[in-house]
Amino acid sequence: MSRLAGAARLGAMRRLATALLCLAALVSCARPGATPTSGDAPTPAGTAAENRWATYQADVTAVRPSDDPRSLLLTVALLADADRCSRNPRVTYLVEENNRIYANVVQDSRLSAVVGACPTHTPGAVTLTVPGPIAGRVVVLNQEPWKPEGDEYRRCDATFGCDPMPTDHCDPAWISVAVRGMDVSRHSVGSPEGCDGRWLVMTVPFDPVPCGAEARPGCAASVTVRRYFLRWAGERGWATIAGSTEAGCGRVHSAEPAFPSKLCADLPRP
Repeated sequence: MSRLAGAARLGAMRRLATALLCLAALVSCARPGATPTSGDAPTPAGTAAENRWATYQADVTAVRPSDDPRSLLLTVALLADADRCSRNPRVTYLVEENNRIYANVVQDSRLSAVVGACPTHTPGAVTLTVPGPIAGRVVVLNQEPWKPEGDEYRRCDATFGCDPMPTDHCDPAWISVAVRGMDVSRHSVGSPEGCDGRWLVMTVPFDPVPCGAEARPGCAASVTVRRYFLRWAGERGWATIAGSTEAGCGRVHSAEPAFPSKLCADLPRP
């Protein structure tokens, strides 16, 4: 009988434990704010990214003078397509230095970090105001300079800045742009051998300082130089036709027979 009594007591304890576990589960499921765990259950209404306002850059698309000589009217691209995409476009970090005005233009968003939540832009307006007259000064907005031109401002060129773009295609500034687009050292400089505004031939060292600015002990400074043939490609500047380590025009005429022989026929090996 003692064995039967013991087994009965053990069974009762197991049933009690099972009941308590079930009760705990029911209480947990009924608790306010509990998150459903079923694969078919809905997810919470907002993620952390959607519930936090953060500051982002607002790209400037136009700049105009205002009636106030101390102010400029800025058109900016605001994130759009949902009510939490953008708010409070404004100017921050406003300083005047070296006869220029520097400012950042920003907006707040709760959805910018959510992929696809704000796929479009809508124009917005921001006013930039400084203590004294702007008087035609260059204004740098989000690190991009704008220069007054007539009744508006124009964005300065990414290559030539706010200076006028050279009309002479053989100008050293255009040569420098062409070299920067080549697979050579950032220290390399082009040496024109012939240029008529439409065609250009020049030599460019692969790396003019292969041993460093101060030659390393034991380093033999052997500089590889190639000759490059280029054609004028309009707004893109100079486009490379061919490169060569040979004398004369042979290599370029294989790629572009129209390249003028007078610019390369007598050139020695680079």
